[in-house]
Amino acid sequence: MARKGLGLKLRDRDDIITTEGLIMRVLGYDHPPGAWFCEPLYAPCSIFRSADPRAPRTALDGGLYFKFYGDEGWKFVMDSFPAYRLFHEPLGAYLVGVREDRIRAVRKTDEGLRAFLNSGLHDELSRALRELLDELTAISSLRLADLGLFGSMLHRFYHPKLSDIDLVIYGLRALEEAREALKALYVSGGRFRNEFGPGWAPKRAGWPWINMRPDEFRWHQARKLIYGFFSSREAGRWVKFELEPVRSWPEIRNRYDPRERIRKLGWAILRAVVSDASDSAFMPATYGLEDVRFIEKPRGAEEPEQAICYVDEFRLQAEEGEEVLIAGWLEEVEGPRSVRYQIVLTYGPRYHEQVLKVVGPPGA
Repeated sequence: MARKGLGLKLRDRDDIITTEGLIMRVLGYDHPPGAWFCEPLYAPCSIFRSADPRAPRTALDGGLYFKFYGDEGWKFVMDSFPAYRLFHEPLGAYLVGVREDRIRAVRKTDEGLRAFLNSGLHDELSRALRELLDELTAISSLRLADLGLFGSMLHRFYHPKLSDIDLVIYGLRALEEAREALKALYVSGGRFRNEFGPGWAPKRAGWPWINMRPDEFRWHQARKLIYGFFSSREAGRWVKFELEPVRSWPEIRNRYDPRERIRKLGWAILRAVVSDASDSAFMPATYGLEDVRFIEKPRGAEEPEQAICYVDEFRLQAEEGEEVLIAGWLEEVEGPRSVRYQIVLTYGPRYHEQVLKVVGPPGA
């Protein structure tokens, strides 16, 4: 993962600030030399405005930014900023990405947490962050080195009285330990509760996911355990938090192979059994599939051996042995020695028609 020039070593959830001030999040771990595929996060008001009341962000220096939601950022960059269209050789298509020569600065999640804790900031959300870290490390063997910081607090866009706490958890071992710790804290019925507990309901009118009902969504999100609230004594309120899984450095392998050729065959809907969910926590979430049965398929389609999800909502979505319904884009991948098929959920057309869900989950 080391790069020439700036010598950057970046991984999923690290943020890049471009020469125009766009803030992009590194997406996954598979990138060409000297560049990174990214997800657009924020844009300065000088180049983008949003009518969404959730979007404005004010930096500590007074600068105004707008947050992108859904695939809004992808569309904006692809339509308006060709400098941030990065060619993906296997796909034969342009994706959102940043080359080293367009980078003004980077903000890494691990360094960001250490910098924040050493910043001297003492507002109620800063104190609540320390309080949350103390709770997590007290009930487990997690160390601060297992955690990072992303989102508005990493960029100092946060509102002390309103913002959430967004943490990164590094590696499978730490993730499983954190989930066990959170499960115990939720069950205790004290100061912690699962965000997607029985009282959860969509906050906005107009449910976006066409092939997944709100009750199904709630069931899937609740058992991930990484989204919650805690009653912060320091903030004097229930503070929302999340722990996003990111691979530890020893777990990272850059699998970008310019020799491969990926051909999009078309839209597919299928049922299958998950044979391997060991990589489902990370970006992209990958699920091994068996017993595949097509409901709808494009011409020339063969049964996919895996599902690959670039949509956050479908990470940690299913466990081994569970039957799932998947709607997405079927692809043929031709490598130097073999041909394989996969179904992909990603940004672009039919975004909210995509789905990966357990068939008939209990309680949903």
